[in-house]
Amino acid sequence: MENLQQHIAVNRAMLYSCPPGHLYRFALLHNLAVAMYMCSEETGRKDDLDESIALYRAALHLQPPGHPDRSAYLNNLAAAVQTRFRRTGQMEDLEESITLHRQALDLHPPGHPNRPASLNNLAAAVITYFEQTGRTEDLDESIILHREALDLQPPVHPDRSAYLNLASAVQTRFQQKGRMEDLEESIKLHRDALDLCPPGHPNRSASMTSLAEAMLTLFQQKGRMEDLEESIALNRDALELRPPGHPNRSMSFGNLANAVGTRFEQTGRMEDLEESIVLHREALDLCPLGHLERSRSLQNLANALHTHFQHTGRMEDLEQSVDLNRDALGLCAPGHPNRSLSLHNLANAVRTRFEQTGRMEDLVESIVLLRSVLDLCASGHHYRPALLNSLAVALSTRFEQTGGMEDLEESIVLHREALDLQPPGLPNRSASLSNLAGAMRTRFLQTGRMEDLEESITLHRDALDLRLPGHPGRSTSLNNLALTVCTRFGQTGRMEDLKESIVLHRAALDLRPPGHPERFESLNNLGDSVFTRFEQTSQMEDLEESIDLYRNALDLCAPGHPNRSLSLNNVANAMSARFQQTGQTEDLEESIGLHRDALGLYPLGHPDRSASLNNVAVALYIHFEQTGQMVDLEQTITFYRDALDLHPSGHPGRSGSLSNLAEAMHTHFEQTGRIDDLEECLRLYEEGANHVFSNTLTRLGIAVRWAALARSQSHTSTLKAYRLALSLLESSLVITPTVQMQHKILSGKNGYPTLASDAASYAIENGEVAQAVEMLEQGRALIWSQMRGLRTPIEQLREVNKGLADRFLTTSRELESLATSSESKPITLVAQDRATGASQKLVDEMYSRKRRLASQLEGIVAEIRTTSGFGDFLRARRFSVLQEAAVEGPVIIISHSEYRSDALIVLYDHPPVSIELNTDFDHDGPLLVRNLKAALQKVQTEPNGCDADIRDVLGSLWNQVVSRVVDKLDELGIEKQTRIWWCPTSILSALPFHAAGPIRVVDGIRQYLSDDYISSYTPMLTALIDARETKPEIRRHDIGRPQLLVVALPDETIPLVEKEYRAIQKDRDFVECLIREQATREAVIDNFRDRHWVHFACHGHLNTKEPFLHAFQLYGEDRLTLLDIIHSNLPNAEFAFLSACHSAGQIVDRAFGEVLHLAAAMQFCGFRSVIGTMWAMADDDGPFVAKEFYKRMFAEEDSPELGFKRSARALRETIQRLRKRKGMTVERWVNFIHIGA
Repeated sequence: MENLQQHIAVNRAMLYSCPPGHLYRFALLHNLAVAMYMCSEETGRKDDLDESIALYRAALHLQPPGHPDRSAYLNNLAAAVQTRFRRTGQMEDLEESITLHRQALDLHPPGHPNRPASLNNLAAAVITYFEQTGRTEDLDESIILHREALDLQPPVHPDRSAYLNLASAVQTRFQQKGRMEDLEESIKLHRDALDLCPPGHPNRSASMTSLAEAMLTLFQQKGRMEDLEESIALNRDALELRPPGHPNRSMSFGNLANAVGTRFEQTGRMEDLEESIVLHREALDLCPLGHLERSRSLQNLANALHTHFQHTGRMEDLEQSVDLNRDALGLCAPGHPNRSLSLHNLANAVRTRFEQTGRMEDLVESIVLLRSVLDLCASGHHYRPALLNSLAVALSTRFEQTGGMEDLEESIVLHREALDLQPPGLPNRSASLSNLAGAMRTRFLQTGRMEDLEESITLHRDALDLRLPGHPGRSTSLNNLALTVCTRFGQTGRMEDLKESIVLHRAALDLRPPGHPERFESLNNLGDSVFTRFEQTSQMEDLEESIDLYRNALDLCAPGHPNRSLSLNNVANAMSARFQQTGQTEDLEESIGLHRDALGLYPLGHPDRSASLNNVAVALYIHFEQTGQMVDLEQTITFYRDALDLHPSGHPGRSGSLSNLAEAMHTHFEQTGRIDDLEECLRLYEEGANHVFSNTLTRLGIAVRWAALARSQSHTSTLKAYRLALSLLESSLVITPTVQMQHKILSGKNGYPTLASDAASYAIENGEVAQAVEMLEQGRALIWSQMRGLRTPIEQLREVNKGLADRFLTTSRELESLATSSESKPITLVAQDRATGASQKLVDEMYSRKRRLASQLEGIVAEIRTTSGFGDFLRARRFSVLQEAAVEGPVIIISHSEYRSDALIVLYDHPPVSIELNTDFDHDGPLLVRNLKAALQKVQTEPNGCDADIRDVLGSLWNQVVSRVVDKLDELGIEKQTRIWWCPTSILSALPFHAAGPIRVVDGIRQYLSDDYISSYTPMLTALIDARETKPEIRRHDIGRPQLLVVALPDETIPLVEKEYRAIQKDRDFVECLIREQATREAVIDNFRDRHWVHFACHGHLNTKEPFLHAFQLYGEDRLTLLDIIHSNLPNAEFAFLSACHSAGQIVDRAFGEVLHLAAAMQFCGFRSVIGTMWAMADDDGPFVAKEFYKRMFAEEDSPELGFKRSARALRETIQRLRKRKGMTVERWVNFIHIGA
């Protein structure tokens, strides 16, 4: 770019030195024009392009007719003005481009070597003109020009391929399901009849009219433009055969008007619509009062004017349409065959007038008219489905005005009836599917019932499947489906939905070229989806594209256009967003001005006024943040209050409005210090978080903000806010189908991962330590908690009510199967390809099924709680119950929050004890995790440095946390060598608390916590309680000699795995091994079910992007993933030793507190005790650890202690032996941990 600017500067200087008349002036003008054109292409600046065009004109002026280079200059100027047309849409530029190309072609007569290029250039300009106007003569000329250019390039010409750009010819556009053979036969017969009526035959015009009508019907089914054009041509020919005075001339006018009007609906050529109106007026003039066809002619003209209004916004057209429809109805007395049609048309016209004026009497009249006409069309009448749809739409419109749910419910009933009357195969079924889908989406927006949204998506997909590429309604179906999946994105945050929405909108826009009457809608909707993606990803190219799309849409909405206010708002929002990215104040000023213009177009009572008020408020608030002018903040609050008034209780948008006003009031409080502002702010947050008609995730965000603000101001509502936030977090997961989707919610940038710790820290501050424990249990490891609830033992319930217990079990299993299913991959769509597929439909079905099953389970659980003795069934466990986790030793919870960090000691027979950690542990804790990770990366390259760094981490962990816990344990009388359990939260789960130290040095040997206590871990207190429960499936005589399954995969990287499994198998006939090719995924899963104990000796893999794909490497390409393990339900499981890398390791992400690792999955599926590794393990350690460990496990067969409970002590003793081995490093022995009972 710098070189180009230098080139421009040099050319300007040279041009200034060459006065008019100079020999080289024209060359310098041309060179500077080329440079400015290149600059405009780089910068997009219109001024550069305008200057380029002016320079090209000046240069051309110096090349008079006859000059040998004139044609080249004509072509260059033509290309430049055509480029300006593409940027501005000014038709005069395109027309000039065509004129210039024609002049250039005239200078290249047949035989000229440059004629092919000129032909091709002109053809390209002419087809561009066709795309704007739809004039078929332009298309035909373009084809002729391209063909001539091609003919001038012989087959062997090297440039022939460049001239194969023939403009679009007749295309096969539409296909539709249904019985087409009837229509095809009808057309064939009409053609045969016409062949029998040669020119001059008296019935030729009638045959032409009949064939034209059939071809129009064929077009409506298949959408082939040649069918429509043939229909128009046949109608014109028929009209020519019916001169003035012919009795059927008015009929021909009407038929031709309808066909031309249909072409307008496809091309958007206003001249077609204008011609259609003119033709209908001609027909009406030939039907004076008393004429049998006058009422039909009045209706046709009224409909055409109605359409004209919809595209111009001219109220006089709409008023005339209403008057004409009333006149037509006056000619159709009760019993007249056209009365139902006339009533229907008048009803639609007055409803449209209501949409413009807000006069409720028009809407009421529309509904009354539609009910009366529906009475005239009993069940079985071919017109009934269309009437049902119109009445449903009118009722839905009244619902939007009054909020009367009975109108919306009746609307849905009517749409369902209409759909039932359009069974598969009928041509209008797709429209009925689409209409019902729209009504279901509307009900979702009111009630938040996700099953309505899921049904809407399914219906829209079904409609799209019936509108194959070429169908005239395909773009509408693409658009509707895109809007609905984008609505679901707003509820779930699934980026796949947003991506699909963008792809669908692009496909719809491709089907709506310039001039198409629905192009505005597609530009606007695609702009919305792209803008939403910008909000998620902050990619500036998305923002810039959305601005371009919105501006293009606004260009299609001149003052008076019914959609202008919407378009103004969209451009304004995008400009505000760009200001926030770039800081350009002119963008913000433009945004405010546009929002005010839009608000002026939304009078009181308009359904979109609340959104517009909100938009102005947002823009003014941003302006306040930039300028500090209190007048902006005061106006912001006023606008937010006005918007809230339009969202009464029960409106799904009320929580959002309450939150907006609350944030503004908070800012006002910060500026003024008025306590009343703070109190109002907190009241607004509380109401928004509790408004059950709003979206759960929206309410959750409000509750989190409420809690944070209330806490910062030491407000009494803080604890209430935290409790509600934790409840809403649970609820948001309940309605989310799969564990993968739940993980996405928990790992988002929203503060949810720290919510439980933040809430607990507040409870601790207020001396409510037991409540803090309850909060940590409620808000952590939520995915495991949700899944564990689906596996609740129900033996006691079965004894009381077997049927109820079985219903609970069946529904829970269905929900679990759904939750652990693999999420469908997002589909990719290309314009003109089918915008649907089994994979995406599967996701839709998963959402719908999850809602249904969750609702069923909720009802079953409510019924169980009414059963005597089961009032707390599946409720969050109270501390008195959680305390049971410490029955065999204390559990130490490490709570980590930005507010404070604490160690909470849970004891079986004592209130919980809180130990406040250093105030800077909020920072130091994550720092220790990062230092540990950095140290482990040195294992291969700097083993000595690695050991020193890990010792530093262990020392810091002892000094900052563990030493204080040990002191308190001593104070509480907890003896050394007893068992203790660690339950760290958040990112602290990655730290080896069990190996903290050294705590002392004895005879030159460092001693660590593991020398004084037998440490285990548990992700939750509930998990530890469940692990200790007696399983009726385990027989006592099996405990001493459990069935042990060994899965071993030795290879060249871990050759000692063979030695490891042989050490386990030696002299033990109760050990079964799956080795190498025996260890397939299917074999491992099958053998799982019958074994008490299992030992894995293989590679372990962490998946950095998808934790549910953490896996054990099995034979070949097989892997046993974390999700596979979750699927298993192992009633016989007791103990698992995971001698594989990372088997108890996690990826560091925002959902670290979910404890998603392989060892936790093994515990969840039934194993009471699990040994795993926190990071990569040394191959040398496998055989030694296995030998020593199992020697201890099997040496105590007569011990009263259950076998799996010996595992923690056996591991501690094994690791003490491992530490004494020559060359042993810290990272190797610290790696092994015990989880569970």
